[in-house]
Amino acid sequence: MTSALPNAAPALSILIPCYNEEASIGSTVRVLVQAMDAAAMSYEILCVNNASKDSTESVLQGLSSEFPHVRYVNTPPLAGYGVAVRWGLQHFAGDAVVIVMADGSESPEDILRFAGKIAEGYDCAFGSRFQPESVVEGYPKFKMLLNRLGNRLIGWTTGFDYDDFTNGFKCYRREVIDAIQPLYGEKFNLTIEMSINATMTKPRIAVVANSWRDRSEGTSKFDVLGQSSLYLFTLGYCWLRRKMQGNSWADFSKALSRPARTPAAYD
Repeated sequence: MTSALPNAAPALSILIPCYNEEASIGSTVRVLVQAMDAAAMSYEILCVNNASKDSTESVLQGLSSEFPHVRYVNTPPLAGYGVAVRWGLQHFAGDAVVIVMADGSESPEDILRFAGKIAEGYDCAFGSRFQPESVVEGYPKFKMLLNRLGNRLIGWTTGFDYDDFTNGFKCYRREVIDAIQPLYGEKFNLTIEMSINATMTKPRIAVVANSWRDRSEGTSKFDVLGQSSLYLFTLGYCWLRRKMQGNSWADFSKALSRPARTPAAYD
């Protein structure tokens, strides 16, 4: 099922991948709608139902009927965070897109801060949970240790001074999304694939401190040890791709001056 907005393309798409999120997606969407409406933001919320086996789609049907700025699409029957995000990137309607988790772990106020950076002229706004002003609640200690080691390795390999490549909470202009294609990650490794590829296009990136809290409803889909090996593979792939293509990575920045692509939902 694909639902479409009735009006012109919004300034911001909030893309939410959903896999078995019947317990949390309703409250997450309602909080976002309230915050975006209060800020008079031009937006859409695009929920991507990713082969859910529970009542997620029924909840999304109700939300899309209740709120005019909410719609959803269904992915093919292949589960994975990366699958859902990549599918959503083929269907979002906004001039920019921010990727948000369905469990409400990110703050609507941070989304608005991201949008503000895009309005200032930045091409990307990258969230960081590890800035002095960030507030992080309920992050497991072992996962934190692996996170810090992994992000340090990615930063050293890419040469980009940033401490949260594994954070999926980021905002990209449409032109940057076009420039970093094709994307291949099917799991959470897509977060670093997008981050690394974006830094290689040489856009203007604003690093924004963001808050994070562990989910209070539903079950996390993140497998710490399994994802760690995928992250290493993805880092190696991105490094090799850059080496094989040489300086052509710099040419990707030219894509930022291309006219915005008309999304399928408005064709």
